[in-house]
Amino acid sequence: MKAALLSHLASVDAPTGAERSLALLARGLVKRSHEVAVAAPGPWSMAADLEAAGIEVDTIPVRSCWLVQYGAQPLWRQAMRAARYALPDPGSRDLRSWLGMLDPDVVHVNCLPHLRGAAAARSFGLPVVWHVREILPPGGRRRWFAGHLRSDATKIVAVSEAVAGWLREEGLGERVEVVHNGVDPPADRVDREAARGRFDLPLEAVVVGLFSQLVAHKGPLDFVRAAHMAAAKDPNLYFLIAGSGRPAFAKHVRDEIAAGPAAERIRLAPPQDEIWPLLAAVDVVALTTLWPDPLPRVVMEAMSVGLPVVAYGGGGVAEMVSAGETGMVLPTGDMDSLAAAMLELAGDSELRRRLGDAGCRRAGRLFSVERNMDRMERLLLSAASAVASG
Repeated sequence: MKAALLSHLASVDAPTGAERSLALLARGLVKRSHEVAVAAPGPWSMAADLEAAGIEVDTIPVRSCWLVQYGAQPLWRQAMRAARYALPDPGSRDLRSWLGMLDPDVVHVNCLPHLRGAAAARSFGLPVVWHVREILPPGGRRRWFAGHLRSDATKIVAVSEAVAGWLREEGLGERVEVVHNGVDPPADRVDREAARGRFDLPLEAVVVGLFSQLVAHKGPLDFVRAAHMAAAKDPNLYFLIAGSGRPAFAKHVRDEIAAGPAAERIRLAPPQDEIWPLLAAVDVVALTTLWPDPLPRVVMEAMSVGLPVVAYGGGGVAEMVSAGETGMVLPTGDMDSLAAAMLELAGDSELRRRLGDAGCRRAGRLFSVERNMDRMERLLLSAASAVASG
């Protein structure tokens, strides 16, 4: 099978979970003797690793449609994004040329914003497996995206039942299959002492980490405020935040850090090329996303290396974290409960070990790379053969 994989590009600073998942898919297909080429809309931090694995990566600046946020946005911002997407896009022609020369058997479109990629593929009559990693609220915007999926997707992969739910509500259920992402932890664990030193964290402290983009809906302010509450009661608690965001909001986060008792115990690091040193440096991973999170990759990565997770329970979190067994699932926005969970885990190393071990076993069952690859390979081959035989 010859597969074309079309990546979106959400951040120039560090790859998102969706981009990491696409890179794992590309490498997995090559290992199974398939031919793979990848196109990204801009300079992509994953390109060098894929090229080292013998995978062609081309930059084709196709414009994405960034109207996929769950929460409400100011009308001016929505109008600006819509107008920008509606402008003529020379990248569509370049992408069509690339697909025409490549002549793939199937096209994999990563994430909902890549409308032009799916349309370009279908203009050639190519089968499209569209990987949907977003949750949209009911309304006209959701119906509009569903219309594009209906016209251009041969098959739809939903990363969680939470994502599949809205797709089924829009009448796309017969094309939808839920495939959880896979995670591939390193064979050799990162040294804990070295990781603590890298981020200036005491070796004997209990450290809670938050690893996400520094944007409002990811809840970093909730995390910082809960950290202040917990730190006031436990002098051995430290915190590590890694991520980037717009300068104004990043300053807001820094100001919030400086305003409370945890100020000297919160480390704010830039985004890292790999998650594993961050995970090696912490004892607990927190997820404070305020919008429903489709299937947060950091949660499965934390589980895969035996770390307990404390998470707001929206979106696909309930499919990942078994409350009380592999972590703690909290009401979204409940900072008092978040602080209490931090304190409970900080004070009980046996509880951390028990939750972490159970999470590692659960990740091995649900989020293995091999399980993900088996299902994705079958879906791509099925889409290719369905169009070929039709």
